This record gives sequence, C-alpha cells and structure tokens, in this order.
Amino acid sequence: MQRKPIFTKPFLGSLLLALLVLSACGPTTTPTSAAEYIATQVEGTLQAQATQDMAETLIARMTQQAIPTATFTPLPTATPLATPTTLPIPTQQPTTAIYVPPAVTSTPTRTALCLHATLISDGDIPDGTEMSPNEAFTKTWTFKNTGTCTWTTEFDIFFVSGDQMSAPSVLDFPQTVQPGQSVTISIPMVAPSAPGTYTGYWNFADQGGKRFGIGQDGTGNFSVSIVVK
Repeated sequence: MQRKPIFTKPFLGSLLLALLVLSACGPTTTPTSAAEYIATQVEGTLQAQATQDMAETLIARMTQQAIPTATFTPLPTATPLATPTTLPIPTQQPTTAIYVPPAVTSTPTRTALCLHATLISDGDIPDGTEMSPNEAFTKTWTFKNTGTCTWTTEFDIFFVSGDQMSAPSVLDFPQTVQPGQSVTISIPMVAPSAPGTYTGYWNFADQGGKRFGIGQDGTGNFSVSIVVK
C-alpha cells in the first residue's frame, strides 16, 4: 500500500511564506560604500543560510514526530519440506513354468443295448455264390449276443424284404442265448428258376415283436445273396 505524503502543498506554501517574512525582517538600509555593501550582502547571505538551516531542522523534527516508528514483524521462518522417503522396489521372484499335461480325450463308448447281435460268420454260402436254377440250399449265419438281454426260444427270425427264395416267413430261435454267447441260424431256401442275382433281407424280433439285428444301433438287417446261372 502507497503511503500518502505528510506535508501537503498548502502547508509547504505557508512555511515558505513564513521564511520570506523572516528574511524581510533584516536591515533595509542601503550601504554607502563598497565595503559596507559587501558586508551587507554577506550578512544577508548568512542570515538567509541560517534561516534555511532553521527551516530544514524544523521540517526534519516535524517529519520525525509525524512518522511513527514502523514496527516490522519478522516473517515466519519457512519450515523445510520433509524429504520423501524412497520406497524399496520389491524384488520380483523368477516365474517357474508349471507343466500342464494335455487333456486326454477318451473315446466315447457305445451305450450297451439290451438287444444287439454281431454277425460272426456267413456260413458256407457267402454273398455272390452261384446256384443252378431251382437248386435247393440252406443258408447259415452265426451270431453273437452282444447285448445285455438274453435271447430265448420265444424270439423269432423273420423275412423283411427282397427275394424270399421259397423260405418260410418266420422261424423260432433254436435255443436260448445268454449275453456273450453265440448261435447258428439256418434257413432252407430254393434258388429261382430264372438266371440273375437274388438277395433277401432278414432280421430278429423278441417275444413282444420288437425288431433288432446287427449294426451300431442294433437294428440292421442281415442278408443272403446268390447268382443263378
């Protein structure tokens, strides 16, 4: 903040007027000689100097009285900031690779069926055997019971489709077959009279008439195929 001057212009003007009045109070007699003139000038000069000194002294005293001694409050000493403590850097432990064995994919197993047959042998008349016209023969198959249920003599072997070749439409099972056991099925037939290839399809049925046979799902047919010359 800027301090306003203690002595204003009116005050200084009044002070200078008073000094001029004091100066005018000196002798006004004009000297008659050069020596007296010089002495008069010197005396006037000394008086004016004295008046000026007195005025300066007065101004200095008034200035000291008007301006109170300033009291300076020392600024607080700045507290030095604490030096930040450097945190220790954690030592990273070496990563050890863990061996994970590959997952073993198991082969899904077929759900065991109650009624399922597997063809083991096609007998002595395999498919494509040549026959003479009207020749009688017996077709034989050997099957294994690969299901979980027992085959009884109430089960049937029956003709499905194709060439029946004079065979009966339905035959009874010749014996009881436990799971894991085998059975031979024989059916009498007669070769047709006309030359050509003849194929007949057969299957099994339980005592309730439910069909079953060979293949993945246990429902496939088995067949007989001959060639008449």
